[in-house]
Order: sequence, then structure tokens, then C-alpha cells
Amino acid sequence: MATLEDLDFPKAVLMRMIKSSLPDTIAIQKEARSAVSKSATVFVSYLAAAANDCARTDGRKTIMPNDVYRALEAVGLAEFVPELVVQLEKHSVLVKEKKEAAAKDKAEKEEETETDDERGEGAGEAVEPVDEADAEPVGEADAEPVDETIAETVDETIAETVEPSADPTANPSATETNETNAMDIDDPDAKRQRTE
Repeated sequence: MATLEDLDFPKAVLMRMIKSSLPDTIAIQKEARSAVSKSATVFVSYLAAAANDCARTDGRKTIMPNDVYRALEAVGLAEFVPELVVQLEKHSVLVKEKKEAAAKDKAEKEEETETDDERGEGAGEAVEPVDEADAEPVGEADAEPVDETIAETVDETIAETVEPSADPTANPSATETNETNAMDIDDPDAKRQRTE
């Protein structure tokens, strides 16, 4: 467990608290900041120990806000209790509003995602219509004219690869391959004989 010497408030937070409570014309030395930091650490530790005693008196292990109020009264700082109650209520309202806003944002994003999925679009992507008259395929301006016979040959080759002809004489190698595969499925030894 850490000792009081090891504990300190973050310097930036502490400086904001000090500056907010002092006039702008007042400067604070480094040693004074350190003294305030150590004093705050001691005070918080002492108050937490007193609140823990109040909770244990009630038979609980968890410190509740009422335990802190009673601890402030026990250490002689009862005048801070009303202000603390008001500030804690404001804080609770802020936390609740943030949670509700976060839940609302999350629900809206999920609804937006579901709507986009139903339309087949990506999340949040805007699809702009393209005027085909204005659109130019990539590289078309620089491309050279293609010989028609080459284009037809490429198209026929692609068609035969995708859809083999029903006529066995049109593509004999495809028929042999199909028969060989059928034989391999029916007779596993045939494949071994063929490789030997």
C-alpha cells in the first residue's frame, strides 16, 4: 500500500484548482504548490479514514455519500456539508446526462448502420449518381483500337473456359479431363496407374 509521501494530486489539476480560487494578480511559489498538494493529500486521506469509520459503524464495507457528510461533521467541517450536497447533486445530473447522450448517440449510429445495411450501402457512405455521358472509363482515352478478330478470339476462349461446349469434338481435351476425373472418383487405383 502506498504511503502519503508517495501520493500526490496531478499537478495540472491542482494548479487549476489553486488558480480558480485565487485572484489573477496572485502568484504562487513552487514550494507553496507542493505544500498545498501535500495538505490536500493528507486531508483527503483523513476524510476517507473518517468516512470509513462511519461506514463500519453502520456495518458496511462501502463508503456512501452520507458517510462522507458525517465524517465532515466529525472532523469539525459541518459547514461544508450543504455545499457538498449541492455539488454532488449537480455532478450526478451531469453524469446522468452524459450517459443518456452517449446511449442516444449509440442508438442513432446503430439505427443508421441498420438503415445503410438494408439499402446495401457502407456505413455513412454517400452514393452520388454518375452521369454516364460525362463518365469516361479509366484508360480509355489512351487506349489503342483493338483488332476485332483478336477481341472475338478472346471472347470465344473465355466462353469455352466458363461454359464447356456440349459437342465433344469442339474441345476434346476438356472431355478427356472430365472422363479422367470421373474415373479417378470411381477408381482411386486408376490415378496411381496413370502416374506410373
